[in-house]
Amino acid sequence: MNGSVATGLRWTLAGDLLARGGQFLFTIALARILTPEDFGLLAVAMVLVAFLGLFQDAGFKPALVQRPELDDALTGAVFWGSMALGVMWCVVVLMVAPLWASLYGDPRLTSLLRVLAGLFVLRSLAVVPEALLVRSMAFRRLFSVQIFPSLASGVVSICLAWTGHGVWSLVAGVVTADVLRIAGLWAHVGWRPGAPKRGANWAHLLRFGGWVTLEGLLGWVISYSDQALAGRFLGARQLGFYRMGFSLSMMPVSALSQALGRVLFPAFSRRQHNPEALRISYQQCVRVLSVAVAPVGVGLAVWADPLVPLLLGDRWLETIPVLRSLALVGPLSAMVGLAPPLYRAIGRADIMPRFFMVRAAVSVPAYAYGAMQGVVFLALTHLVLVLCFVPINLYIASRVLGSSYRQILVAIGVAFGVAAASALVVAGIGSAWIPAGPAWRAVPELILFGLCYLALLGVLDRPRLLEVADIVRRIGGWASRPG
Repeated sequence: MNGSVATGLRWTLAGDLLARGGQFLFTIALARILTPEDFGLLAVAMVLVAFLGLFQDAGFKPALVQRPELDDALTGAVFWGSMALGVMWCVVVLMVAPLWASLYGDPRLTSLLRVLAGLFVLRSLAVVPEALLVRSMAFRRLFSVQIFPSLASGVVSICLAWTGHGVWSLVAGVVTADVLRIAGLWAHVGWRPGAPKRGANWAHLLRFGGWVTLEGLLGWVISYSDQALAGRFLGARQLGFYRMGFSLSMMPVSALSQALGRVLFPAFSRRQHNPEALRISYQQCVRVLSVAVAPVGVGLAVWADPLVPLLLGDRWLETIPVLRSLALVGPLSAMVGLAPPLYRAIGRADIMPRFFMVRAAVSVPAYAYGAMQGVVFLALTHLVLVLCFVPINLYIASRVLGSSYRQILVAIGVAFGVAAASALVVAGIGSAWIPAGPAWRAVPELILFGLCYLALLGVLDRPRLLEVADIVRRIGGWASRPG
């Protein structure tokens, strides 16, 4: 991991950890004020917003990052094209809102969606400035853009929830975050749009962006169809339990995986003509990321019973079996998340859409059947699909890079195996020495679990533990030698 990547990851990871950590704390606070139905209602509305958001910029943002050279004509054309798309999708949501509310049998969705429709115009303003900052790897500037909106939106939501505004407090938080984030992006980028110009070369952007958009569309089918079907067959309340379990499984690892994705895409793009460097970087990311995420998934699965009432309160007890079923989904999905920035960097944005086509064809009918059986069965269906498709994704990545598939599987397997063994040891110690019953017993057990995991990993795979420690020093800026 060279210096620019380590520096970028330092700021991006710090921003993600603070933002996600704040979001996690705000979610816990809101869960104790609002009802599962409030969270489920927003989730139903956001399914539509997320779907149409896939076409927000037609894949132009990553195309701008990946393109070797940019000119003002092309950048300006992307800005005005994104604005036009934002206005168009805003109008579409305004028109579709009553139909969506009728589909789910809840008229409140109409007014929610009409407010959320404005997000499409707002987010179109962020396409070019964010792409320019990521392209230049200005992650220190993006750090400040990320933190304040996340914290401010949480404060707004809690204040409104406390005064009895229900689901609207969640909507207000979403809108606040977007407004402040866009203002921050424009404050940190020097480029300003001029009048639309002719002569922009759209061929590369349309071809690259088309594959990225298709990848996003299929990714939405995989990521949101379970929630859409849960809301349709089980109702907003059960969707609230499912969504909360899913969020708890993803929050601890999403900060790290998303930070890696944002930093690795421009870093990989600079090395797109050096296959050996890409292969080494990818394998190192697999080794390090698996060490970080494995204990999170195992810990959530083993300690779901005390964690849910401790964090969320007794009204969320139905989330426990959902969280236990989905606990490994977040960590395993993080391993898959390393592939898209790699494929895009080498100009092979078509690989993930082809993979997603197969997965979506299997996932949608499986989710439909699972939703009809109940929320826990749906969560188990999600887990089984992830366990089936993650090895396939890793195999494709190994073939593209010419790396050893066996080494990748062994690296991941060792991390999860050590985490499972550590959990068994600590659970046995906890049952013998820590008083049973109170939810707070999870705190000392989780601390002991983390220490046991590091100790056992140091015995079984000391080189990897040292590798992780070295990378942590580089990211933290404590290593004096260059990368």
